Amino acid sequence: MVCPNCGHVNAKVARFCSQCGHSLLTQFCPECGNLCDVTETQCRHCRQPLPPPMQRLLGKGMVLANRYRIEKLLGCGGFGAVYLATDLTFEQVGQERKVAIKENHDPSALNAFLKEAGLLANLHHPNLPRVSDFFSEQPPTIPQTRPYMVMDYIAGEELWERIQRQGKLSEKEILDLLGGVFDALEYLHSHNPPIFHRDIKPQNIRITPEGRTFLVDFGIAKVGGGTTTTSSRAATPPFAPPEQYRMAGETDDKSDQYSLAMTIYVALTGKVPIHAEAPLREQAITAGNPDPLEPIEKLAPEVSPRVRKALKRALSVDKNSRFSSIAEFRKALYPPLVAGLTRRQLIAAIAGTALGIGIVSFAGYQIWKWRQPLWLVAELRGHGAGVTWVAFTPDGEKVLSASHDKTVRVWDWRKGKCERVLKGHTDSVRCFALLKSNLVASVSWDGTMRIWNWQMGEQQMALNPKIGRLNAIAVSHDGQWVVVGGDEGACLWQSSSGAMLRLIRAHVRSLALHPNNQTVAVGDSAGQIRLFHLGQKKVTASWQAHAGAVTALAFHPNGAVLLSGGEDATLAVWDVVAVSLVKRLEGWHQREVRAIAFRSDGQIAVSCSMDDRLRVWRTSDWQLILTREGGRNWALALAFSPSGKFLVSASKDETVKVWQVKL
Repeated sequence: MVCPNCGHVNAKVARFCSQCGHSLLTQFCPECGNLCDVTETQCRHCRQPLPPPMQRLLGKGMVLANRYRIEKLLGCGGFGAVYLATDLTFEQVGQERKVAIKENHDPSALNAFLKEAGLLANLHHPNLPRVSDFFSEQPPTIPQTRPYMVMDYIAGEELWERIQRQGKLSEKEILDLLGGVFDALEYLHSHNPPIFHRDIKPQNIRITPEGRTFLVDFGIAKVGGGTTTTSSRAATPPFAPPEQYRMAGETDDKSDQYSLAMTIYVALTGKVPIHAEAPLREQAITAGNPDPLEPIEKLAPEVSPRVRKALKRALSVDKNSRFSSIAEFRKALYPPLVAGLTRRQLIAAIAGTALGIGIVSFAGYQIWKWRQPLWLVAELRGHGAGVTWVAFTPDGEKVLSASHDKTVRVWDWRKGKCERVLKGHTDSVRCFALLKSNLVASVSWDGTMRIWNWQMGEQQMALNPKIGRLNAIAVSHDGQWVVVGGDEGACLWQSSSGAMLRLIRAHVRSLALHPNNQTVAVGDSAGQIRLFHLGQKKVTASWQAHAGAVTALAFHPNGAVLLSGGEDATLAVWDVVAVSLVKRLEGWHQREVRAIAFRSDGQIAVSCSMDDRLRVWRTSDWQLILTREGGRNWALALAFSPSGKFLVSASKDETVKVWQVKL
């Protein structure tokens, strides 16, 4: 038990802190969220009655499952509460992980709680919360055992809180925000079997500080194919559609459509139509009386005719009159593509620049997320620290990732599932390279290179090239040559003989192997690039490339061009034959460039930086054609799939992101 007053760790059965004497048996007040003693019946802060023991809330410092320390109350309702907690297993290794813990203290809602946990545990989408643990426990201050669900903590605010603060939202703002919610609903409705949320409302849409939205609270969700009896408390007026009030299990994807449309209506008008509950609307319209739901043009005349028309149809009391799917609703709601707009202009519009000529403005113009040239299709979570390196397997079906958490993970990225964790390094894994078929070589700040069978999850060998902390690795296409770079130099390892040869002495930050398998580019912390010929065992060219470390290197697939990124936030394009500068790309990245990658056809290159941005470049003239946010913290690594249709990125925010590329 952790003392909420001084932080001292006490025995689990202790009632008072042995350090400061403070009571350890505390409870949060459901009204004001402040901490009270478990013996109190009235909150000393807000003077409101505290719940009886069966509904009592947990207190600060309480530890659940010997792992999660309660920090504060995030919210509570009639069925339970949600707490912010610290995962102590991460704290033990010097990392911090905050989680949200949801509890149920109403036996009548237990089935809904268990169903929500089961649903979320099998869902993997960037705009849905992830359940990482589930258990039952009787805390020392509670007279009964309760179930607990551990989820990702989503910082930010509810859409409802934003509406209350701003009064109402602009059309552009709400449509921009809800792109992620539409993505999530399309994912749910296309799931096998389909899943219907059935409780979409502003309170169940969370917005992170970065503007990303999450659809939360699956307590009354329904799996398609079955029937669900709906009670009045499972329908939130005025967001629930008429069919949700009936007892015949009629809810489906069109029910979610109605609820989302009403959410948009409330956001645009700033008013909750309390007298327009769905059964009242249905009764009035059936009787030939005026619809009690005021027309949106009366409350928000600035809303476009297109949005008014789409909302009117989606809010039909007859569900057969609504759109056939959430995708059709989305298509009607968002502006169509500008007629006659070319693909080149489309890319320029998204980037904000028209082929270098200037900024092009398209009034009211927006792009559907799923039609953008680079859009997020998967987000993989599981690492306990920043992700440092990523790559697709040769068949493109798996993704491998390395992390500061000292591991390499193998992912089935389409399912969002981590299949294996490769453990053995004792410090941050900086990067890795795939050898032949099922082998991968990883390098770490612990000074070792380890060879793994990634399909079996087994370590094959560990080597220490004795060049200090290892920062980079490059491998020939046949897996025979492996070059590793560290704080004290670069070494060449021949896999067939096991021989290790020192190449140069320098603080190596980056490596890239030429497509001919004979030349390796070495970037160091002083800003210099060297070309080393592996067959001749000598440096064939060297030059000063950046004002600061050379942090990223990549050869064009044709071998004629080398692209470098630096600590000075610039990219440089080099003619490898003439060893001359072709072009320096300045003023785009705002901070250190961390990674660069060419697509296999060589037509585009992508760079990422500590400024949180992915930038896409057309290699024919090195014009910037697209900028996208790469992570809630620095983007650290990039790799294309063999087909070039997907891009994977790594981020300091502990996530691996997979993007679909349509360029």
